[in-house]
Amino acid sequence: MKRALAGFGLAFAAAELAGAYLPLSALLLTAAFLLLAALVWRVRRAVFPACLPVVLGLAAGTVWAAGYQGLVAAPQRALAGQTVTVTAVVQTDAEPSFQEGRLRGTLVLQGVPGCSAGVRVYCSSFPGAEPGEQFRAVIRLEELEQDAYRLGRYADGTFLSAVYQDGYEPLEPSRSPVFALYELRVGLSRRLRLYLPRPLGGVEAAMLLGDRTQLTDTLEESFRAAGVSHLLSISGLHFSLLCGLFLIGPLAGTLRFNRLYILFEAAVLLFYMALTGFPVSVVRAGVIYFIMLLGYALVQPPDTLTSLGVAALFLGLQNAYAACDLGCQLSFCGVLGVQLGAAVGRWQRQRWLPEEEEEDPDVPGWRRRLLRAGLQLLETLETAALATVATLPSLLAHGMSTSGVSVLTNLLVVWMLCPALVLGILVLLFGAVPLLLPCMRMASLLLSLWLHWMVGIIGWCAALPAAYLYLPRRYTLLVLAVLILLGVLFWRRGRVLWFLPAAALCLAVSVGLGVRLQRDVVRVALVGTSGNACAVVSQNGHAVVFFRGGASNLNAVQTYLDENGRLQWDAVIDLRQDPVEQDFPQQTARITLDTLPRGPAQPSLPGGWELDCWHDGGGNLSVLGIDGYHIAFTAGQPDPGQPVTVDLLCAAASLPECVQPRTILTNASEPRLQDWDTQAKVYRGDTPTAVLRPGRSATFEEVKPIAVQ
Repeated sequence: MKRALAGFGLAFAAAELAGAYLPLSALLLTAAFLLLAALVWRVRRAVFPACLPVVLGLAAGTVWAAGYQGLVAAPQRALAGQTVTVTAVVQTDAEPSFQEGRLRGTLVLQGVPGCSAGVRVYCSSFPGAEPGEQFRAVIRLEELEQDAYRLGRYADGTFLSAVYQDGYEPLEPSRSPVFALYELRVGLSRRLRLYLPRPLGGVEAAMLLGDRTQLTDTLEESFRAAGVSHLLSISGLHFSLLCGLFLIGPLAGTLRFNRLYILFEAAVLLFYMALTGFPVSVVRAGVIYFIMLLGYALVQPPDTLTSLGVAALFLGLQNAYAACDLGCQLSFCGVLGVQLGAAVGRWQRQRWLPEEEEEDPDVPGWRRRLLRAGLQLLETLETAALATVATLPSLLAHGMSTSGVSVLTNLLVVWMLCPALVLGILVLLFGAVPLLLPCMRMASLLLSLWLHWMVGIIGWCAALPAAYLYLPRRYTLLVLAVLILLGVLFWRRGRVLWFLPAAALCLAVSVGLGVRLQRDVVRVALVGTSGNACAVVSQNGHAVVFFRGGASNLNAVQTYLDENGRLQWDAVIDLRQDPVEQDFPQQTARITLDTLPRGPAQPSLPGGWELDCWHDGGGNLSVLGIDGYHIAFTAGQPDPGQPVTVDLLCAAASLPECVQPRTILTNASEPRLQDWDTQAKVYRGDTPTAVLRPGRSATFEEVKPIAVQ
C-alpha cells in the first residue's frame, strides 16, 4: 500500500488518544476486536487490503496504550497517599508560585521507596530559587486533580502531584546537560532582548528560542484572538529556516545531497531541539526533518505524510499519552490541513492548467501566467483555510476559543516570520563578538521595527469584530463530521466540484439552525479560582456577573466574556463582604450587596430577570429567577431567617446552611467536597456550565457528577 507507514503511525496515535479516555478493559476488548477484524480481512482477500495498515495501527496503538497504562502509569499512581523524604530536582518549567518566595512546576524525586528511577511530580508550591536546584524535603504524593491539565501532564510523563511538607535542605545543583542547555537558552534570550523593547523582545524570544517567560498577557491574548498563536511556538517553519540557511543560490544544488552537509544539518537540528527542551511539537517537527534529511542522503524524495506517521509512532512509543498534548494535536492537525491544501492545489492545476496547455504554443503566454497566478493565490487561501479548519476540532475539544480572522491574519503575517527569525539569529551572532556590537544594535533596531509592524497587524486583526467566535462544541463538531462525510462521498464519486455548493448549503443550514437553537438559551458558568469562582449568566449576547474573589477572577471573567463572542457585560452583583475596589467596566451597572441595608432587597436587573438579595453580618445571598427556575449565589453564611429552596446553587468552597438546593454546581476541588453534607446532586468541573432553556429543560456541560457522601 502507498503510504502504509503513514496510515499505521497516524492510526497508532489515534488509538492512543482514544485510550487516554477509555478504561483498561475497554482498551483490551477494542484491541482484540481490531486484531480479529484484521485477520479476517487478510484471510478473505488475496490482495493486501488498503485499510489493513490502519486497522493494525489501531490495534497496536490500543495494545500499547493499555500496556503503558498498566506497566508505567498505574505503578506511579499507586504511590499516591505516601509521605516520603526524598531528593528533589527542580525542572526547567519552574516559575514563581502564588506564595511569595516559592516556585511551582515539575520536580523529579529520587529515593522514592519502591522506585529505582526518578519519579516526575507536579508541585504547586515549594521552596526554591531556580531550575537545576536540588534539595531534600518531606513530600506527600497525591493523585493529579481531575482538571483540564491532567492529560497534558500525563503527556509530559507526570502522573502524580506533590505537596511540600517541611524539612527543606538545599543540596549541590544538578550538573545534568539539560540544565546547562537551559542556562544557555536563558543567556541567549537575555542577549537577544538586550536592545529590544520589552514586549517585542518577549515575542522574538518565544519565536526563536521557545522562551515564553517574557511574553506579556496582552500580546499573548492578541496572538490568540488573531489565530496566530502557533507563531509563538517552534514548529516546522523554524526547521525549514535552519535547514535552508546555507541553501542559497548556486549552493542549493551542490549542498542539498552532500552527505557531509546533511550530517551538519542533522547536528544543528538536534542541538536546536535540545536547546528548546524537546517539547512534543518540536520533536514532531524534528523527526519529520530528520526523515527528510535521510531521504536526501539516500537520494530519495521525502514524503511528508509518511514522515508524519513515523513521527506519530516515535512519540507514541516513548509515551502513550503524547497524543493528549494540545501542542502535539495542533501540530499534527495543521500539517494534515496543509497537506490537504497541497493535494487540492495539485488537482486544480491538473484540471485547469494541464501540462498539454503549458506546452501549447497557441495558448497566449499572458493567459497562462494569469491562470498560474490565480491558481497559486487560490491554493494559498485554501491551504490557510484548511489548516485552520483542521485544527478546529482540537481547539473545541479542549474548550479553547476560535478566531474568525485566523485565515486573514495568517495570510498577512506568516511570511513575516522568516525575516524576524533571520534578524534574531543575526543579533545573536553579532552579540557573540564584542567588535560587532554596533552591528548588533543595528540588527536589533531593524528587528524591533519589523516586529512592531508584525505585532501591529496582529493587533489590528485581533480588534476586528469577528476575532472572537462562540462555537458550541458538540454542535460544531457534528457539523464538521457531516462536512467531512460529504467530502469523502463526493470524492469517491468523482464529483469534487459539486461538493462546494453542497458544503455551502450545509453550512448555511447549520448556521441558521444553530442560531435558532441558541436563541434565548441561558448559560450559567462558574469562572475563576477553584472554590471561589464567579458566576457568569448570559443570554443572547448579554451577561450578568455574580462576582467573588479578586483581580485574578476579574481577569478570568473578562477572558470568558471575550472567548464566548465578546458578551456585553450589563451588570455585576458584588457578593463579597468588605469588598476591595475592582476595575469593573465603566458601562456596567454595579450592585454591591455589602452596601445594601440589612435584610431583603430586590434591586432591578437589565433584561427583566428577578433578583432577590439578602445581606447581613454573616454573608450575602442572591437568588436569580428565570421563568420559574431559581439560582442561588452566596458569600459567607447569611441568615435570612428561614431556609431558601432553589433549583440550582452555584457554590463556593463551603455550603451555606440557609440554602436548600436540588442541584449544586461547583469548581471546588474534590477533597473539599468530601466534607459536604447534602442530599442534592453535585456537579463539578473546571468551568462547569448549566444550560437552561426557559420553561423546557436544564442540562449541564463540562461537568461530572460527584458523590459527596
